[in-house]
Amino acid sequence: MPVKLPDNPQYIRVGTDYFKLIQKPDRFAIMRNELKKWTKEAIRLDHGQQILYQIPSYDDFVILPNNNGIDPVVGQCYNMYRRFPHKSKEGDWPWTFIMLKHLFGTQFKSGMIYLKVLYEFPKQALPILVLVSEERQTGKSTFLDWLNMLFGDNVAMIEPDVIGSQFNGEYATSNIIAIDETILEKQIAVEKIKSLATKKFISVNIKNVQQFKLPFFGKIILASNNEDKFMRIENKEIRFWIRKLGTPKIENHQILNDMVSEIPAFLYYLESMPKPDFSKSRMVLTEKQIRNKWLDAVKAESKSSLYKELFELFTDYFNNHLGDELLLTPRDIKNEWFHHNHQITINYIRRVIKTEFNLEASEKTKRYKVFGNPMESVGRPFQFKRQIFTGGFEDEKEPF
Repeated sequence: MPVKLPDNPQYIRVGTDYFKLIQKPDRFAIMRNELKKWTKEAIRLDHGQQILYQIPSYDDFVILPNNNGIDPVVGQCYNMYRRFPHKSKEGDWPWTFIMLKHLFGTQFKSGMIYLKVLYEFPKQALPILVLVSEERQTGKSTFLDWLNMLFGDNVAMIEPDVIGSQFNGEYATSNIIAIDETILEKQIAVEKIKSLATKKFISVNIKNVQQFKLPFFGKIILASNNEDKFMRIENKEIRFWIRKLGTPKIENHQILNDMVSEIPAFLYYLESMPKPDFSKSRMVLTEKQIRNKWLDAVKAESKSSLYKELFELFTDYFNNHLGDELLLTPRDIKNEWFHHNHQITINYIRRVIKTEFNLEASEKTKRYKVFGNPMESVGRPFQFKRQIFTGGFEDEKEPF
């Protein structure tokens, strides 16, 4: 028979560990629920021996996200997903629209799909959303605070160093993991964030509690004042959606309060939107829908110093010479530009061309001219096209 959860249990036992269900106010004076490890001796001391026989017990933890009503108990397991705190109601949401339009810009439709999935499909994976700006008071923190108010106890607002810690109890059971003022310098933290974006299960490691495994449905949101160096992002990486924010054109120092009051109306609108197409990408939004010039800027900044130097050299060459392409081997590049630099080897040049420029050498040996030299060379050169270095990136457009 399934275990029945009392209406307002003060304590629960999961396996052999006791926990207390407590409430404490957050920064907005809203009472938040927290499950905290408690000792059997402390419970007996406070309430006597008899209460131990009244505490509901469960075999294990489980997490089953649902923002339209949760099952607090699933089989013999305690569901760690918290009840969604709002109900939808038809109405207007002008300030929410202003903030979200400021946040997502020309990718507004993609932003609304992202928020609909967060609300109605909390099990679905989504891209890592990154809000960046060197300016102050751009709305990054306001958006995170609004999400915290919207999704309640299922949001974890954590510091960057928590990600690199061996203990993950602060965020492992959360559906939204927000990290403000982010600069991730340790590679272990960078790789962990990338892994979390597509992780199916997570081993929950809480101090003084035996590890347990849960399905993982966390979505990552980062906010940083560093626009292109908050972390290294490889060229083939498709899990990041970066939005650069400017100063809002409309000033409202009470916008967060206004947005919170509009939550029921905003939810009503999300419910009226058509169901997203989940067949195009495992993260719903395709690479084309989330790509923009800011993601390209971060990827470029993440590349090696040799890549950046080669990019400048090729750009300068194409700006001063005719022709749409150059055929060159790593040896040609070494002899032309790095003849006296013994730290830059032919193998290093080849590796950068293949892994960072994502180019492959000609499959067959061919004759070609080196930097316009009338004398032909023979080899398997790489093809460097003018448009790579002088084409630039078009203004972002909504792909709908």
